[in-house]
Amino acid sequence: MRSYIIALGLLTLLGSSRAGAAGNAVAIIWKGAKTQADAEAKRVSWGDLGNVLEKTGLKLQDDPPKLVQSKTVPGLKPGFWVWLLGVCAPNEAAPIVKHLKLLSPETYSREVKVPAKKRSCPQHEGAALEAREESLKLPSGETLRVFTREEREEDVGEEEGKWNHGSLTRYHFVLFGKDGEVLGATDAVGEEDVDKSTGEGPTAYRCDVTSLEASKDGTFILTRSCHARASECGALMSADEVVTVEVNGSSVSASDPKRQDEQYADCG
Repeated sequence: MRSYIIALGLLTLLGSSRAGAAGNAVAIIWKGAKTQADAEAKRVSWGDLGNVLEKTGLKLQDDPPKLVQSKTVPGLKPGFWVWLLGVCAPNEAAPIVKHLKLLSPETYSREVKVPAKKRSCPQHEGAALEAREESLKLPSGETLRVFTREEREEDVGEEEGKWNHGSLTRYHFVLFGKDGEVLGATDAVGEEDVDKSTGEGPTAYRCDVTSLEASKDGTFILTRSCHARASECGALMSADEVVTVEVNGSSVSASDPKRQDEQYADCG
């Protein structure tokens, strides 16, 4: 029985190896059309989407994506022109497709036959992009949606006793048009946890998002509460920070944080 299990395992490994050698891969496609002209007309909506993808940790090997005839990629149904975002190994494709579909639901994937040396898989760095429930529907038909992504910073300097540890959640506000295309975006820092050494002593603080709400005037209000864990005499110990995100036409902007209810360290 044990010999049978071992043999079965070897066959599985051999099958996987042969599949890889045969060029099994996944093509990731943004949009397509039956004619080259119709496909090229879709290119105009790529610019803002490409910028948001890079800001959220996804970088294409080819930017802008390549427009190719489907018949030139073994495994794709012939008779179409498609914008090819990349070709990945099967085990690399899933998180990349998920990320892309959050920002461009039309994105899809297909199994193809492309050897490893000819693939160009997008590079995904850091944590996954997550969609939040909050959204703002504008009278003109556009929708402002919110996404978050965790970021970390670790820096231990060469000088003894110097360090910089930090993590934060970045909020991405993305404006989608009536047809689902990305029109613009901005971002703001939300939750944050910092512990660093500067000057004579350590500086440490934490900020938590207390609310993210749509206002009556068609803006998003992000409020966070910040508290220092260590501070010198007279230094800021706590405050609320308010960021206003607004839409102007097809552009989105975030204001500088506005402080409220500041509290300073007692020097007594």
